[in-house]
Amino acid sequence: MSIIARPDNAALALEGKLLKGKWNVLRRIDPPPGSTGGFFSIGYVVHDGEREAFLKALNFHAFFALFPGKRVVEILAERTKAFEYERTLLLRVKDHRLSKVSQLLDEGEEIVMGFTIPQVPYLIFEIAEGDIRSTIRFAGEIDLAWKLKSLHDVAVGLQQLYGIKVGHNDLKPSNVLLYESGFVSKLGDLGRSLCSDIVAPHEDGSFPGDFTYAPPEFLYRFSIPDLSIRMKATDVYLFGSLLVFYFTGTTMNALLFKNMNEHFRWDRWSGGFDPIKGYLIDGFYKALQEFQSHFSDIKFGEKLVEMVRYCCWPIPEQRGHPKGLQQLGEQYGFHRMISQLDLLSKKAEIRFR
Repeated sequence: MSIIARPDNAALALEGKLLKGKWNVLRRIDPPPGSTGGFFSIGYVVHDGEREAFLKALNFHAFFALFPGKRVVEILAERTKAFEYERTLLLRVKDHRLSKVSQLLDEGEEIVMGFTIPQVPYLIFEIAEGDIRSTIRFAGEIDLAWKLKSLHDVAVGLQQLYGIKVGHNDLKPSNVLLYESGFVSKLGDLGRSLCSDIVAPHEDGSFPGDFTYAPPEFLYRFSIPDLSIRMKATDVYLFGSLLVFYFTGTTMNALLFKNMNEHFRWDRWSGGFDPIKGYLIDGFYKALQEFQSHFSDIKFGEKLVEMVRYCCWPIPEQRGHPKGLQQLGEQYGFHRMISQLDLLSKKAEIRFR
């Protein structure tokens, strides 16, 4: 009988342990089929005797597999630095009690003997019921009020992060988490976020998040030098693209790529950003028309298309609410979007009551 060797990965061996004298590790969470996230961490359900929570364990082993030949001490130093950065941001979120950002409940490091690297740093969060991908429906308008309320929560979360000098910069459907039977949406995963007063280990001027969702300026290799402006302009675009996803199941980038002249798409264009702007704007207006075709209610559709227009405007310096463009420091703010989404969601509730 052959013996199956145990993986030399301490992060896989937390099940059944008691952490910090109170957190019972109940079971490991396997990523769903087709999942692209979570490669560098391993999830567990834990319980402290009163409530369940989600534990995110740092998976050093994944980095060794991804970077074969790289020095172990170098990988450990890099990943520990990244972990500490995320932990610092999460503690800041916790200290300021941000209501629309997933809350850190506890954190620590477990030593699991018998492994080459026995240390397992971990973070413990309030447990979510899932993300919006498991709930959202794209056909019909029966969920209109719920979608608008969820988008309102996301906008509030982004504005709350701005209040503590953080830009999420990796906003996508899998990072919008659901709580309270799906009624409350919160932002999750600050691992790729940027902060205007703490240097992120991944800050190099490029797009820090999932490149599938990157704003057009990054696709054409342009980056705004000012970090504070860049991270806010990025979040505004990502929010507009998320709005597109809520009603179509696709992203603004996908619509933009489809509606641009193929010679000027980012996968073929090798020139600078300035010469492409006119073609980019032309494709963007065509993409907006396609987005508008998804709405049977013209009034609701027009308001949401207008929001996507100023959020996803392809030129970052001109992006943001029209009134915000005229006020210093308000160009990329979410205050007006929050108010408008609140009003629209209440109108939708009345309509489908």
